[in-house]
Amino acid sequence: METAVISVLESLIKTDGVKGVLIADEHGLCLGALGTANPNCSGIIREIATHAKSLNEDSNSQQLFTIKIEANNS
Repeated sequence: METAVISVLESLIKTDGVKGVLIADEHGLCLGALGTANPNCSGIIREIATHAKSLNEDSNSQQLFTIKIEANNS
């Protein structure tokens, strides 16, 4: 599984405009992070994903959610 997670992280980080990628399990445990993504934030990110999913009216739907967080840290 570790190889699969690394492969997905490396693939996503190559996407234009992506600076950080984090994968968390259903409990918020960080499975992997690359770039500017902070592994210590995996629980918070998981909660954001849970709330985003609750906005969907079709609770039986198996949709993939992408969370984009923009920050200007200059």
